[in-house]
Amino acid sequence: MKAVFLSIFFVLFGLVANAQGTAKEGTPATDNLARQFNNLKSNSNSYSENNRSYKVVNVASLDAFWKSVQETIAAREQQLKQAGIETEQNLVQAREDIAAQQEQLQALKQQYAAKEQEVQQNAHDVANLSVLGIDMEKQTYVILSFVVIITLLVLLGIFLLQYKNSKNVAVEKRRAYDEVNQEYDEYKKGAREKELKLKRELQTEMNRIEDLNQQIAALKKQSHV
Repeated sequence: MKAVFLSIFFVLFGLVANAQGTAKEGTPATDNLARQFNNLKSNSNSYSENNRSYKVVNVASLDAFWKSVQETIAAREQQLKQAGIETEQNLVQAREDIAAQQEQLQALKQQYAAKEQEVQQNAHDVANLSVLGIDMEKQTYVILSFVVIITLLVLLGIFLLQYKNSKNVAVEKRRAYDEVNQEYDEYKKGAREKELKLKRELQTEMNRIEDLNQQIAALKKQSHV
């Protein structure tokens, strides 16, 4: 029986060691697992055999610790799902912002084309022009038109820069979403592998217990004989 408890303890020790490695990030869940493991270790009876130290673990405490491990895994999966949802929402908002900026850019291009056409039409006018009821020389009008055009070009450049930045933000958010998705898949795969490994090891220990029981029964029969 001591060998059985020791085997189960070492299996759970490997799982907790992995949880403690993750606990370096300082998350409450991993801190709680580390604390439970330390309590389980400190509250277990110790004995020595063949110059080695062993721990005898209480089954109820072992079950409670395993339940905490499963709850921690489930909470982590839920956090990853929520992070994926929030990233997708941010990506949708970024796409809407890009679409709105594209519409503004198109309107600005139309205004620029209309102003350019107006300048070309007035190029053949007489030296004195009347703009908005104000008489001015053609040279002054041309200078004013160039100022307006330059201003529009500057605004166009600003909108193009904003569009580029918004596009980069959307790409970064998409990359972040893909990374979170990949991390979630890897974590889920690792958790499933660990669970299967633990089940196989527990099944092996159960088989060992069954073999021991059979050996004990055989010894009892031999002793009666």
